Amino acid sequence: MKVAGKITLKYRELGVNAMTVSAHKFHGPRGIGALVIRSGTTLHPILHGGFQQAGLRPGTEDVALAVGMHTALRIAIDEREERHQRLRDSLERQLLTADNQIVINGRDADRLPHTSNISFPGVDRQALLMALDMAGVACSTGSACASGSSEPSPVLVAMGAAEEVISSSFRFSLGATTTPDEIDEAVRRILLVINQLRHGKNP
Repeated sequence: MKVAGKITLKYRELGVNAMTVSAHKFHGPRGIGALVIRSGTTLHPILHGGFQQAGLRPGTEDVALAVGMHTALRIAIDEREERHQRLRDSLERQLLTADNQIVINGRDADRLPHTSNISFPGVDRQALLMALDMAGVACSTGSACASGSSEPSPVLVAMGAAEEVISSSFRFSLGATTTPDEIDEAVRRILLVINQLRHGKNP
């Protein structure tokens, strides 16, 4: 499937039968998403719709939201490297250069350009989370879907990551307005907090 005329989504090669996409994840309008269905996949809807939705869902499409989602997706694809990937790589490179204990999970895999999952072995995760929050660095210990959960990341477990890597992992996300200066400052604050925690000092 071609998205915004730029990228071919090879979900068939990934063994994916259905995939949901939320517009607000790439700065599109809230309240709209998309469902990509593999050809030949049979759906069993909970709520049945009219003929305009092939009986799969009720309601009428919100054209304004659909246009807004398409526009946001096109911009995100066109600017993905400049907007996100270079900044993500800069964040990871600076952290690795300063601290070789840090682990970038999935570093060599195909992944999203605007998120980074980073582990800080040897540092208590909850203490680091609170210290980073106090230092003004926004991050999380898991995906938005797993907010509030203390369970280990099922993705990192499936990847075969070591326990110390799984238990010290954090997710950092970049937005369309993130700047190189903000990345540099975030790196400075993260390294400062880690150094203080490892040496038993209060951040």
